[in-house]
Amino acid sequence: MVSQEDIQKEIELIDEKWENLSARNGLFGNLLRSVSIANIRSIDETIEFTWPVTVIGGSNGSGKTTVLQICSTAYSQEKGGRYYKLGDWIRNALLGETPAVQGNADVSFSFWDGTSSFHVPYQPARTRWGYPRRGNPQRHTEFIGIANFAPRIEKKDRVHVFRAKLEIQASEEMDFDSIKRISKILGVGYSAVKIQKVGVPKGKWSDSFPQIQRGCNIYSEPHMGAGEQKVIRLVQYLEKLPKKSLILLEEPEITLHPDAQSGLAWYLMNLSRRQGHQIIVATHSPNLFETLPAQSRVLLIRDSNKVEVLHNASYLRVARELSGSIKTNHDIVFVEDPAAEIFLQEILRRCARKLFETSCIVPIGNTDDVYRMVSSFRKKGVRAVGVRDADTGGDKAQYLFSLPGNAFPEKLLLSSDNLVRAEKFVNGIQESFALAETQGLGRSGSDQVKEIFKALSKELGLDPEKLADRLILAWFSDEENSRKAKKLAEEIEVAFDDNP
Repeated sequence: MVSQEDIQKEIELIDEKWENLSARNGLFGNLLRSVSIANIRSIDETIEFTWPVTVIGGSNGSGKTTVLQICSTAYSQEKGGRYYKLGDWIRNALLGETPAVQGNADVSFSFWDGTSSFHVPYQPARTRWGYPRRGNPQRHTEFIGIANFAPRIEKKDRVHVFRAKLEIQASEEMDFDSIKRISKILGVGYSAVKIQKVGVPKGKWSDSFPQIQRGCNIYSEPHMGAGEQKVIRLVQYLEKLPKKSLILLEEPEITLHPDAQSGLAWYLMNLSRRQGHQIIVATHSPNLFETLPAQSRVLLIRDSNKVEVLHNASYLRVARELSGSIKTNHDIVFVEDPAAEIFLQEILRRCARKLFETSCIVPIGNTDDVYRMVSSFRKKGVRAVGVRDADTGGDKAQYLFSLPGNAFPEKLLLSSDNLVRAEKFVNGIQESFALAETQGLGRSGSDQVKEIFKALSKELGLDPEKLADRLILAWFSDEENSRKAKKLAEEIEVAFDDNP
């Protein structure tokens, strides 16, 4: 199984190449830097690719597939012609449907290695896209959709029909390194993987499928679990692609256990680093999305008319919560992280019950993200404010407020004064804290405090959420703290009331 150390090591190895211009260009070549989309399926945004592996998240209908499809049209084949054309994906609407493109639709591509940017305008008079005649960049492009690796047992194909008559005609051993990677993704030890070519005694038909050895058991694809055969097939396919390919994957996490989804994220980074691929993934998986580093994450948030792009997003669930809030006309309060979310929820529940029931608190990433999202959503007429950690401060003119205290939530709740108050809610918490503190050695700042918080949770045998709840109760038991909490709740209410 993939460990956090494995994941961090891959990130560091890629960063080492990525941050060196000559090493980056040598390994990855002419990979996409950005794609700008104008007036296609209500998307009018620029998506930036700031790392060789990019993961795009969002709720259903947010535009993830459209972005993958458009990216697939960036490159030409060496022998001439494009791998995919915009017209292959974005077709004329049926009578009565909203057109997929407006008359001034346009797509532009830029590249990391200095390859000239180019744009492809839509030509409504000809109902065609105006690709450049010359100078089109070349890169092998592979679009792998949801249907590519459907479970063999569901296909009812000739392997199923002839299952009693099949004969092995040829056998190919998978290399040991690929077997190790498959084992690591799935957290299962495979000792051998073969690709068996099968056929029938009479006739020219043949097919191939993987056969694996797991312990003392040997079995082939028709007997595998859906996730098992998916990973084996996917790894087999990806390992054979030409170096420096553009790989576009649509929801590869389907059929995979959450741990295997994280393992897949590790493998895609590993593959990109070894082969110089650019890999762009559309996903609904929080595990896959949040395993990759922040610089690789892009979130698409669709309201009734437009798509908002959030780069360096922290949490995939943000897309669902924002989409739901916009549809239900809830007020939105942006905070930095889940710790701030839990803290503010309790403040509003105690001090502003109506606001607690009619608002949605969304952890967005960091203080800059809070500012950016508040500004963006208010420009679109959405009632939104931001509440940043206490160590950042507020700016009421920009609808930004600050949590009570003088530190970020975890540090505030683990202060010595609050631990004393917490003894009546959690017996022995101060003694357990002294033991947990050792887990923060060698770390600093928020990383240190977050590590101590996790260790304290284990020492006490409490879930982190329950521990946070007890510490917040202790914090509220101080009258001055309760007064500060009430003041913040009133300020947020006024901000929403004054600017509907």
